[in-house]
Amino acid sequence: MNFLKEKIKKYQEKKLLEAKDKLKFYTQNKTKLENQLKSLGQEDSSEIQKKIETNQEFIVIWNKNIESINKQLEKLGA
Repeated sequence: MNFLKEKIKKYQEKKLLEAKDKLKFYTQNKTKLENQLKSLGQEDSSEIQKKIETNQEFIVIWNKNIESINKQLEKLGA
């Protein structure tokens, strides 16, 4: 039983690291786009704004995934 719990725990930890990497990626993308938007002004702002909104949606999704994985790890007694 402990062997299975350890395998699941390692898998969940791996998924947590992947989720954190994705969150970092989308957060950095959003920041870069926001800076680009500031430097451009109003020109082409609608396209950049859509990209920022898309990145924000992914940030919310990955935050939820991280919360879910952390809850699963707590249940395993990590």
